[in-house]
Parts: sequence; structure tokens; C-alpha cells
Amino acid sequence: MTMSTTVKADIDTRLSCYLKDRVSYSNATFVDAGGSAALYRVTSPQGPIAIKVYDPSFLTGTMAVAERRRLELQATLIGHSCPSLVNIFHVEEAHGTAFVEMEFIEWPQLKKNLANVPDSKVPRLINQLIEAVTYLEKQDIVHRDIKPENIHVSPDFDYLKLIDLGVARELALAEEEGVGATDHGAKRPFIATAQYSSPEYLFRLDAPSPTLWKGLSIYQVGAVLHDLIQKVPLFNSEVEAGNRWLVARAVLSTVPNFSDADPTRLATYKSLSLRCLTKELATRMALVDWADFALESGDDPLTALHVRLLKQGGNAGANAITADQTRLTFDRSTFCRQLSQNVRTALIAVCTNKIPVVLHSSDVYTTPHFIFDFDLSTTTKLSIKLNFAWQEGLHRRSCNISLSGVLKTTEEATVLTPQSFLVAVGTIGQAEELVASEVAAKIALSIGKAIDVLDATHDPSALNGTDVAKLVLNGHEG
Repeated sequence: MTMSTTVKADIDTRLSCYLKDRVSYSNATFVDAGGSAALYRVTSPQGPIAIKVYDPSFLTGTMAVAERRRLELQATLIGHSCPSLVNIFHVEEAHGTAFVEMEFIEWPQLKKNLANVPDSKVPRLINQLIEAVTYLEKQDIVHRDIKPENIHVSPDFDYLKLIDLGVARELALAEEEGVGATDHGAKRPFIATAQYSSPEYLFRLDAPSPTLWKGLSIYQVGAVLHDLIQKVPLFNSEVEAGNRWLVARAVLSTVPNFSDADPTRLATYKSLSLRCLTKELATRMALVDWADFALESGDDPLTALHVRLLKQGGNAGANAITADQTRLTFDRSTFCRQLSQNVRTALIAVCTNKIPVVLHSSDVYTTPHFIFDFDLSTTTKLSIKLNFAWQEGLHRRSCNISLSGVLKTTEEATVLTPQSFLVAVGTIGQAEELVASEVAAKIALSIGKAIDVLDATHDPSALNGTDVAKLVLNGHEG
């Protein structure tokens, strides 16, 4: 939605009146306009600042309450201490509209510079974005429109600023809101950018809640990470086609493709972005947390394990349906088998002959699962089961991949009900190497935890039947 020339002229007049009230403010230069406000560069006693002037119609009628609440939220950020978030100087209603004075950022939009971002700067930039998003979370605020257009980067790509808090809102429900309420009462208008919105937010599949908003932020940060890696916007071909339905369908069902001439380039970040862009909210929240972005140290589980080991020495219609189901079963089977082999290859490359790796497979045409056995010592074996739970309907070519396992000092060792934990979501034909890498990393983490408890005990037999999931999950919670 763009601003009409009539509204723009009205805003120009109101800004002129506002500047007369402000001491030594001058030289207002139009910068840009969206559907609800226009942005100007203005000279102030402190130097150049940006002033956002709202379309007066947004402060009247049914939209007024929500808009004023968002303005109040921006006012709470005056004088904030986050270096990667745009500074807010002043928020005021005057001359029949609202004005927000903020830092004027000379740096260009990330959207216009994606192709030029060096791979070496991706970790630094995404961590600064996380800094801004988590700072807002601590203030009980969700941005809701995180995208390259709302991020400015320094010319050397060392720094970024997240801007435009115009659609920000509280994480928690306001007192006057019920579970089914939104910013505009019983109506559920869409506020944000479809291209960078999660499926549950775009299609209004879940009621407003802190979980919904955090899930949206994780998704949007993952989308920005995708763009930093791929140097092109998410769902770019659908957007360029100019068809909103194609964009909506892509958000709902298309898994981003990270195909690359060099599959090792930013591989850990590709995997992280893919997890952030998981379609289903609950699964996304189980797979990703902000702590997962702390990757600059290089201590991913595979690397950590490698270093540690080095240190240690009918009718046509019915027939078509049947054929489709048969093909789907075959594709699922092939996916499970190939992914397990790729995981095995990744682990063998790290474990070498230090920890022998043996892969056992079930009947992949029934309920597929694969078991990895690792000989940690002459008396102790780690047995990890890889489980595939296929989704149905629209996402029938995607599956939730989980791990469960047990430490054994005798062949009879069992756990009554080994706890499983979700590690990835895989989709047939989509980023399969990245998913295998993520699964291998989680297994490597499990191996590391098992070695920890083995090193810490004088009696390995006491570990017989230890549930691996509890070792891994307790380690993360601590």
C-alpha cells in the first residue's frame, strides 16, 4: 500500500507546522513513504534526525486505539541502550497527527546490498540482529516486521541497525484483550510483510500469544539469515511474479532451497536458517532458540567431538491415487535411507577409527528407523535410534526427525521408554544435505555427553541403561 499524493501533501503541511514548534529544526527533506506514514530527514540542533509523520486517518476510528498503543511502545524506547536498534528521541501527537523523532541512519538498506554482503560478515550481522530482537523481547515488545528493508548496514558491513517499530506490539496480551482478540478488536487485519511472515501469522492460524510472537521473530530472523547467505530475497521469484497468491502459497508450503556450488559454505548457518523457517510453529519452537545463534566460536558439536578425539589419541482415479501413494512411500523410504547414510558418512569422517560407527536399519517400507551403535570403550556402547514421523496432507513430503538412545554395558540394557527429542524437519528433495548435517551434529552432541558421563564414573556398569535424551536435554537446560 502506497501513500496518495493528497495524503502526502496534507502531511507536508502538518510537518511544517510541527517544525515551527521545535527550536532550530529546519530543512525537512522527504525520504520515503509507506501506507501509514512518511519519513523525512530534518536538521536539528543535534544534527540530522529522521521524523516519521503519520497519516492522520490512522489515529481516528477503529484503528486509533491500536495505533496509539504502538506509539506508546515506541516512546518507552526513548534512551534505550541497544546499539543495533534505531534510537528514538521523541514521540508526540500534535497538529492532528503523530510525529516520531528518531536517529537518521545514513547507511543503506540491507535489501539493496544483499549481493555485496561478504560471507565473513554474516555471523557478525545476524548476531547484531539477534541483539536487537532479544532486547525488544526483554522489554516485552515484538517488532513483527523484521526484513532486509527494515535493516540498514554500514558500508563495511560491520554493523547494522534494525529500524521501523511502526507495527511493534506487546508480547503479552493487554488487559482488554481476550484470547481471540487482535490489534483491532474482533477483526484480524494482517500487519507486516507477507514475504517475511510465518505461515501461522500470515494465515492467522494461531491466536496472539507470546509463543506466536517469538515464533514469528525466529522465522523472520531466519528469513533474513537466508537472504544474507543466498544474497537474494526469500521467495524472490514468487514476489517478482507480482502474484500475491504465489507468495502466500510459498510461505505456506515451499521449503527454501540452499543449493550451492560449495555445500560447505556457511553450512551451519544454512541449517540454522532452515530450522528457523520451519512451517509449523510448535516444531519451530522445539528446534530453535536464540542461544542456537551463538556460533561464532566454532564449537559446533561435530567440531567439538573431532577436537576431543584428537586430544585423546482399481479404476483410473483409484489407480492414480494408489500410484501416487506408492511413489510417496518409495520417496520417503529413499529419503530416510539416504539421510541416514549421509549422517553415517559425516560421523565416520569425524570419529574415524577412534569410535567405530555401525548403522543398523529397520524395514524401511514399514515404520522406518535406523540405529547407530558407537563403541565408546571396550565395555560401553552408545546406541542411538533415528526416528522419522511423516506429516500428512499438504506437508506429506516432510517429516519430523527425532533421536532416542541408551548407553549399554551389556547387550540386555534397556530403557522402559527412552525419551526422544526432536532434532530437525526434513523435506524430500529440499536441503537434504543440510538436514543430514544437523542430525549428525545432534548425534555428535549426544556422543560428547556420553563421553562426559563415562569419564566421570569409576564404574561404567552403573551407566547401563542411561537414557541419552536426558543427558542431552539436561545439558541444554543447565
